[in-house]
Amino acid sequence: MKHTRLAAALALAVPFSLPAHADELSDLRATVQKLLAKVEQLEAQQMSQKAAAAAPVAAAPAYTGAPAPAGFIPVPGTSTAVKLGGYVQLDGALDIKGDQGRGVSLSDLPLDGSAGASRRNTSTLSARTTRLNVQTVTDTAGGPLKTRIEYDFFTSDGSETYTNSARPRLRHAFGEYGRWLAGQTWSTFMDLDSVGDTLEFNGPTGQSFIRQAQLRYTLPLATGNLALAIENPQADVRDASGNAVAQDRLPDLIARWMQTGPWGHVAVRGLARDLRAEDGTGHRQADTLGWGLGLSGSLKLGAATTGLYQLNVGKGIGRYIQDANAAVAYDATRVKLSAEKAVGGVIGVQHAWNDALRSHLMWGFTRMDNGAGFGDVASLNTRTNQAYANLIWTATKGLDLGVEYGWGNRRTEAGDKGDMSRLQGSVRYSF
Repeated sequence: MKHTRLAAALALAVPFSLPAHADELSDLRATVQKLLAKVEQLEAQQMSQKAAAAAPVAAAPAYTGAPAPAGFIPVPGTSTAVKLGGYVQLDGALDIKGDQGRGVSLSDLPLDGSAGASRRNTSTLSARTTRLNVQTVTDTAGGPLKTRIEYDFFTSDGSETYTNSARPRLRHAFGEYGRWLAGQTWSTFMDLDSVGDTLEFNGPTGQSFIRQAQLRYTLPLATGNLALAIENPQADVRDASGNAVAQDRLPDLIARWMQTGPWGHVAVRGLARDLRAEDGTGHRQADTLGWGLGLSGSLKLGAATTGLYQLNVGKGIGRYIQDANAAVAYDATRVKLSAEKAVGGVIGVQHAWNDALRSHLMWGFTRMDNGAGFGDVASLNTRTNQAYANLIWTATKGLDLGVEYGWGNRRTEAGDKGDMSRLQGSVRYSF
């Protein structure tokens, strides 16, 4: 480059005293100046590229939190780690008697003598129990802050004739910090550890199985822990006129004490509900107190066998027992609200045949006292029973194959009966 510039300088230094060649020398000088400018530009680019190559590569932002729990992926530049989870599931069911479709609804089984009860051997395939969840954990000065959001697709949307479309359905959306939980998840009145594993989505009658919005505080105790919560109120009312409007004035109040040990676990649960309704005009109101109690747990029966149990009872307990008819009955003529009695329970056994094969055997029941004078009591259920037996094989990590037989029946106050039997298979790919 130095030699190029020297040659250009000599050319520019040619004297301009030769009249005959003055124009040619002027053009030559302009051309050389342009070449010099281009050369200097190229030199500058080369020097810039060399400097960039020699400069140290900037390090990627580092994860700033505590060691992330197993399965969580640290987010660089933050103190948060994320985990994706869920599964893809195919369910296939053959309703030998009592067509139920994608999920069993024991409380409204077709009654004997009806057209529905006469239908046999109907089948369905569905992938709507598939679910997806996202969990996060953030390291803070006060301890970990956790969140979870989960959806499935178990809705009635879409046409099975063509596309089988289904909207995502919110299951969980909550956060935890210290002893506090806020958001939507399993009710504090539930004891999830006492719920058996069934292929059928809804599980056995008589159990407490409910998700809803809540604010919960969990206090560690010398023996176990005590959870206290306020949860979304939703009065379930029936009446003779059909005009009753439920009023949700106060949240449901729930307490649960739980203790675990090598023998299993035990939970004692309590519930109080402010139940109100009016005749549709907003003036004639009635109210009563609903309550519920629950005892549940698990018991180790051997190295590979565990017993499960639940007992739920109450007056005005309603929707906190699966397949219970209602919490209260409203009589508009007397402006009276009557809390209904109900009891439900489940007993079961889960057994691991080996590391890859397991079974569950469960039986559930409900019993309802509907009272008289509040609508068509004769058509209401007075009892339900349900049983499941299954075999689930973990073929490889993340792949479960299962087969299950389910049976159930119901009986109304008028003495009418209906029953169902179902054979179901499932394939689940977990991630």
